[in-house]
Amino acid sequence: MSPLTISESASANFINQIKDYAVFALDPHSIVTTWNQGAQRLKGYQEEEIMGHFFGKLFPDVYQQAGKPQEELELALKHGTYEAEDWRKRKDGSHFWASVTLTAIYAEDGQHIGFTKVTGDLTRQKELQEKLAARRKSLRHKNEELQRMNLDLDNFIYTVSHDLRSPIHNIEGLMKLLQLELRETNCFSKETEGVLQRVLASVDRFKRTIEDLTRVSRLQKDASTSLGEEVISVKEVYEDIMADLQNPSGRDRFFVKTDFQVYQVRFSRKNFRSILYNLLSNAIKYQSPERECIIELETRLEEPYVVLTVKDNGLGIGKASQEQLFTMFRRFHHHVEGTGIGLFMVKRIIENSGGKVEVTSEAGAGAEFRVYFLAPL
Repeated sequence: MSPLTISESASANFINQIKDYAVFALDPHSIVTTWNQGAQRLKGYQEEEIMGHFFGKLFPDVYQQAGKPQEELELALKHGTYEAEDWRKRKDGSHFWASVTLTAIYAEDGQHIGFTKVTGDLTRQKELQEKLAARRKSLRHKNEELQRMNLDLDNFIYTVSHDLRSPIHNIEGLMKLLQLELRETNCFSKETEGVLQRVLASVDRFKRTIEDLTRVSRLQKDASTSLGEEVISVKEVYEDIMADLQNPSGRDRFFVKTDFQVYQVRFSRKNFRSILYNLLSNAIKYQSPERECIIELETRLEEPYVVLTVKDNGLGIGKASQEQLFTMFRRFHHHVEGTGIGLFMVKRIIENSGGKVEVTSEAGAGAEFRVYFLAPL
């Protein structure tokens, strides 16, 4: 046996052993002339059942009627090869999604002597792709529903806060008028004054709640209209906030240690100030009565974020409560005034801009808030 014959025999044996792909040959008239084990497994035809038949019978019936087999042959002759992903048919009539490569073969003298065909089964991959596409569509639909629900909620909040503002101001005015009337008619007693003060305090809390609802509604509108970002100085905003937080009476004393490794951040100035103000004021508000209030303020680069950290040694929050920490109107310390809206606003602002906020805390041992601003590329 000549070396060439041995080589051809080894090659034919190798192709026949391939089981994951259908590999077969056609003559110039597109009649099947070879058929490997992979073709038998994938297509369902035994070698003797398919040899001598036009390869078009391996296509779905509708493709055969539309002249698809001839079209692929013409493209392979024109371009040397034809590659595609398409439907193919098994012996039992079932269809499978396939990768197909049809190559025109020529002799040394340039004469066309046939084709080789390689077919792989991509059905599983196609099913996974379709499931993924369906899941993405479902997620898009749910996201659209959530956006509609958020819009409805924001409209409801705006309407409620607007409609309640007028009657609560009327109640406040009437209570002050009653207070004046009682004084003028000498009907004012300690008991009456105590009741009136409690009512007015309740009205004041009601007004603050309405104002917080308005801020939430405004925040969502700001997010939808994309407040203009600018390069802002962290130190300047910090100093402006400190001027507001310093108490001339010396009550609620506190000390702030700053470490600005990043001096500037690109963000909405109004929103950045709101975030920093809320974190610093909370650290002061919830300081421990057992020790001096020390706050550590730091900025650093942690790509792709600029990280703002506010750490205190105050009352802290227990682990069980931390999951609800950023919930609207949720409060964990009731000995100081507050409505529980600040941290909700912080989380909403930063997540609307593509960032995130994290907290580490322990009851009685302070809290550390880390706000991640997405750094511009």
